[in-house]
Amino acid sequence: MKKLLLAALFLSLLLAACSSDSDTGENTEEEENNETAESEKDTDTSEEEKEVYSIGDTAVITSDLYEFDYEVTVNDFYFAEEANGKPMEDVMSTSDDDFKLAVADVTFKNISDEAYVPHDMYSANLSAIDEDGGEISYNEFFPEADEELAPGEEITGPLVYVERVDYADTFLLKFEMMSDEETHFELPNPNQ
Repeated sequence: MKKLLLAALFLSLLLAACSSDSDTGENTEEEENNETAESEKDTDTSEEEKEVYSIGDTAVITSDLYEFDYEVTVNDFYFAEEANGKPMEDVMSTSDDDFKLAVADVTFKNISDEAYVPHDMYSANLSAIDEDGGEISYNEFFPEADEELAPGEEITGPLVYVERVDYADTFLLKFEMMSDEETHFELPNPNQ
């Protein structure tokens, strides 16, 4: 009888222990794997979603190739027939009225410890946001960025691109393109 009573007590303790594991929130291996996968998914999403800046915002960027820090502020974005005293005919060979000079007025500030010539050290490309992903335009000229910039100094001037005026509602100005430091400024088409 004692053996039967002990067996019944043991069985009830065993059942109580099994039911309390699931009641206290202890996870099965499958639940733990699902939670881990969900956590990794959240981490991947947050890494992919980098901040997109607008006109007037200042971004702190690290040069991917040269590993120095700089600040960029986009002050304005517009289309023009001339930029920095240079007419469109000097920049592009076509006389197509659909193309204009796309000008991003920017301020660069050297926040590193060393002097450098900005034009030699950064990359900035413009692309239209459309259903095809857009084409990339490359900076035509920015003479102010050809002078040495000491630590703490800043320069303001135009990044100039050749772009179709009616190509897209929005453009992306991309710094440090195709690197971990890629930074975007979203610029609305001023003609729309």
